[in-house]
Amino acid sequence: MNFLTGSLASAALTVALALPAAAQEVPAEVTLFKNVNIFDGTSEEIVQGQDVLVVRNLIRQIGADIPTTGTYDLDVSTGRLERTQALPGSGVSGYTVTVIEGGATTETRQVGVKVIDGGGRTLMPGLIDAHYHLMLAASQGDNWRLEQPDYTHATMVVEASNLLQRGFTSIRDTAGPGFGIKKAVDEGMIPGPRMYLSGTLISQTSGHADRTLPFEEPRIFSGTVPVGEGVMKLDRVVNGRDEMLAAVRQNLKQGASQIKIAIGGGVYSFYDPLDVTEFTDDEIKAAVDAASDWGTYVTAHVYTPKGVLRGIRNGLKTIEHGQLMDEETAREMAERGVYLITQPFEVEENLRAIATDVQWNKYVQVVDGWQKTAELVKQYKVKMGFGTDLVFAPDTNGQQADFLARFAPWFSNIEMLRMITSTNAEILALSGPRNPYQEGPLGVIAEGAYADIILVDGNPMEDVSILGNNGANISLVMKDGMIFKNTLE
Repeated sequence: MNFLTGSLASAALTVALALPAAAQEVPAEVTLFKNVNIFDGTSEEIVQGQDVLVVRNLIRQIGADIPTTGTYDLDVSTGRLERTQALPGSGVSGYTVTVIEGGATTETRQVGVKVIDGGGRTLMPGLIDAHYHLMLAASQGDNWRLEQPDYTHATMVVEASNLLQRGFTSIRDTAGPGFGIKKAVDEGMIPGPRMYLSGTLISQTSGHADRTLPFEEPRIFSGTVPVGEGVMKLDRVVNGRDEMLAAVRQNLKQGASQIKIAIGGGVYSFYDPLDVTEFTDDEIKAAVDAASDWGTYVTAHVYTPKGVLRGIRNGLKTIEHGQLMDEETAREMAERGVYLITQPFEVEENLRAIATDVQWNKYVQVVDGWQKTAELVKQYKVKMGFGTDLVFAPDTNGQQADFLARFAPWFSNIEMLRMITSTNAEILALSGPRNPYQEGPLGVIAEGAYADIILVDGNPMEDVSILGNNGANISLVMKDGMIFKNTLE
């Protein structure tokens, strides 16, 4: 077993002593948040004056006046702390932990605890972005396909760290590479959020992800492999059921949590107007069949009513964008329980320089459409998550959480806060057995949940905009029980 040295040597390593051998490489640490007001990700109100106890990477106890010293019985099979007893006058900040395994007491040790005085700040779940592209968010314009791949990957590493500093502890990456970066994050080599990766976006010839030049033939006609499909692994062009099955299975082989296909026109794609519908029923069903065989689901890039309806009638569980949808679409999405992840885009003039006139006109059309979509979502009670789709302008990524307040004309603060926490966590959980993080739930502050926590200066229940501004009002970020940002010290 490896022990930490130096200043962390007195931390709570001893809880791990009675764990199975495979778990002993992860030293335990106990953190106690005192004097915080809790938004738990679901409730209508904030609970005042609470404490939260974190053991290793999970929340273990929530309540008022949890002692900074005491004794606990810890059942490692359930993670539950039993029979709390304070140690008055002990003069130390720590716990005596009796570890119980299989009904038998195995070890008793003194455990140090890191106490954090929240000072009345709001403690809430870490933020989740359900539509992000780590590579494209880190890329200035089209640099992702012009630079050396290792440089592009380095920018992704930087952006992964920046996401944590803004309070985002989980992202759902809806197209692009990142499996190696995810592994490095999960192993603790580099800082970054939890990552639910889709792998390459799957598109048809002439579709949203067709990045071939006009004179280049598709592979089926002995054409070449475009850079997005080859070196950079952003997207893949397929035609027909067999190629769709192979593409989905390749993404799953790489470790995809979910699959994304493009079934309608795109803003920054070269060939497809927004009104077109892409992939046949049979091709979409092939993707759903292959994903279902692996216990996960398919989502799709699409804007129009025809495209959305084709997708959800063939088994899609979530829809990305949908800014041009109509009442029939919203009604059927609600009936089927399909989630929508739309973006409240505003005209960003900085994108004008990298867009053709055709692309810009499509962009404006989408910008003009999202408010009607928000009205329909509210009217028909469509389940809606939060996703930003920030791309091509790294200097603007700090506005990520600012997008949330744009929904204020239609949704209450609690509804918006749920979108960016517990509802997004429901979307992540659709990946079923392909969910890479299964020790506890995300998006909530609850006993047994992952310790993905932020401390916020102010009350987001009164003003959700305080979550934005590049994380300026977020004092502390904890992911998986580890602190990655702390301005309180």
